[in-house]
Amino acid sequence: MKKIETLEDYYKVIEGVPKVIIYWYTKWCPDCFAIKPHIPRLEEDFKEFEFYSMDRDLDIELAKHLNIFGIPSFLVYDGGIEIGRFVDKNRKTYDQVKDFILTITK
Repeated sequence: MKKIETLEDYYKVIEGVPKVIIYWYTKWCPDCFAIKPHIPRLEEDFKEFEFYSMDRDLDIELAKHLNIFGIPSFLVYDGGIEIGRFVDKNRKTYDQVKDFILTITK
């Protein structure tokens, strides 16, 4: 999974990569670390997407702008357009994230 570290990079990714899933996390979030080991498996399951990560604390203003107040969160873009989001404050399991991605790709 590639990292996004700037606002400029964020928009380059969502506008330049046809299908992308962005995993939002923070370094202090235990729920973020609970799902992180499952992301390589999600990448294998959904090869049509490129996976990126973004530390919410690197750009709080962007997180506010995108209404990302709970972490971990997942935003999905297709052709630069957001097609789905799994944003809340609760811990997420591999199956929950997989089901979320499946529902938006049907």
